[in-house]
Amino acid sequence: MILRKIILYLGCMSTLLTASAQTTLTLRQTLQQVRENSPALRVERLNVNAAQADQVTANLRPNPVLNNQTLFQLAQPAGTSAPLPGAEGVGVLNRQRRQFWLQATKEFDIHNKRLYRNRFAEASTNLAVQSVAETERGILFDAANRYLDAWYARVQLALLQRAKANVDTLVQLNKVRLKNLVITETDLTRTQLISDQYDIQTRTAQQDVRNRLNELRLVVGVADTINVALNDSIINPAFTNPLSLYPTVTASADSLLRIAATSRTDVRVAEANLETARRNVDLQQVLAKPRNEAGLIWNPQNAVPYAGVFLTLELPVYSRNQGEIQKSRVLQEQAGQAAKLIQARIRSEVETAYQSFATSRQNIDRYVGIRRDADRVLASVRYAYLRGATTLIDLLQAQTSWFDTQTAYYQALYTHRQNYVRLLYATGQINTY
Repeated sequence: MILRKIILYLGCMSTLLTASAQTTLTLRQTLQQVRENSPALRVERLNVNAAQADQVTANLRPNPVLNNQTLFQLAQPAGTSAPLPGAEGVGVLNRQRRQFWLQATKEFDIHNKRLYRNRFAEASTNLAVQSVAETERGILFDAANRYLDAWYARVQLALLQRAKANVDTLVQLNKVRLKNLVITETDLTRTQLISDQYDIQTRTAQQDVRNRLNELRLVVGVADTINVALNDSIINPAFTNPLSLYPTVTASADSLLRIAATSRTDVRVAEANLETARRNVDLQQVLAKPRNEAGLIWNPQNAVPYAGVFLTLELPVYSRNQGEIQKSRVLQEQAGQAAKLIQARIRSEVETAYQSFATSRQNIDRYVGIRRDADRVLASVRYAYLRGATTLIDLLQAQTSWFDTQTAYYQALYTHRQNYVRLLYATGQINTY
């Protein structure tokens, strides 16, 4: 007896610990967790740090160069019998027998190459930032769809459990009615077979829920067990945008298109890429300018001081950065074509998402009456069956029809929510959801 109490206590504690470790998430909370914990986003954000480091490098000035040459007179020139004037009796290291060359030079940026490098690096940093936002849009869209998959799996499981509970109640009633010889054993067997089928489907649905939750947990990037809220009203969020996307979509398709054309992250990426390409063309053109270097020379020779200047000027005879200039112009043309393509794609995606959402909304409205009729028919047939006014076949058909109607409704609701998430994705609002 004591052992049973201990086992029961441990089981209760295990259930409480599991429940405390499990986090139930709404769609908004899921997307926020993805923004904070997604490994893919963390990897992508490092590109911004790398671009900022390139910007630091582009802003650096060239270092000055210090050059030294020292020559020593080791012996008298061949064919001479007397030492050179002023070098009689002095050592090899004496300044009278030494020539010293000290040259300090620096490259001077007379063509503002550093300025153009810095402008190009700034544009590259902005491109990296916008690319992170575009990557985030795609990751959030994938996470939202996985959330809906887990939500729909839970809905299917709940629906199967409800249907099985109804059939199990009927099985218990039929056992009593069989004892009273109201029905035959075949009727009880038919009912039991349906209950067994629902049991198998329920087990499969439970495993499907676990699989979907594990996939969602991987995308969210958390180690704890998570769950999705069945009552999460993702269709009616509290938007602060004047053109809020309510279930009836009060905003027109043209309004949504204008939002997408200005706020979508891939549009900003295309604009940043085009600006980077323009600045790259300017940079490559200025890099074609010849390099120059100037400095001072201090050159004592055999105790006689000399001073002078140093100047180096590159002659652009062969290499004038022709290849990089041509490549930068090709990349600029490519960026322009890509920007036009994105605008065309936005129109197609927004129109498709808007029409799909509107159609699915109409389907949901139609299913309201259908579900009400299915509930009424099932209740009526069950009441008639219990009073002996109809057969078991009619009741099972009503039960099957009710289950199919509920399944079709939740499938339509699942599609409706998918279309809503796709509309958020197409208009670019998913980044701020």
